[in-house]
Amino acid sequence: MDNRLPTTSEKFHLDPPDNRSPPNQVKTESRPGTEQKDRKLQKADREKLRRDRLNDQFTELGKTLDPERPKFDKATILSDTIQMLNDLTAQVNKLKSEYAALTEESREVTFLLSLLNLLVYLQ
Repeated sequence: MDNRLPTTSEKFHLDPPDNRSPPNQVKTESRPGTEQKDRKLQKADREKLRRDRLNDQFTELGKTLDPERPKFDKATILSDTIQMLNDLTAQVNKLKSEYAALTEESREVTFLLSLLNLLVYLQ
């Protein structure tokens, strides 16, 4: 007869039967209120991740605006970004009007060249 004590794995059958999921996937009976606490914790974790992403994006935007500046606050980053966007919009509008003027001038020059060629041809 064997007088030794059974090991933990011998006492408790650790391999799940074929029709059951492994222990880490078994749903446990939850106490009242724990599910709500878990949801609150998950929501808090998601909110923290969201804040962290926003802070990272603010930092990246601040570095893009002025890589030399050592520290940025969000209000400064936003106001600098708005100013830069307004400046860029003004430049785009200026370039559009210059393009329109140059296009019109090009049409006039093309027309005058056509007239000149016609006059040379007729003489």
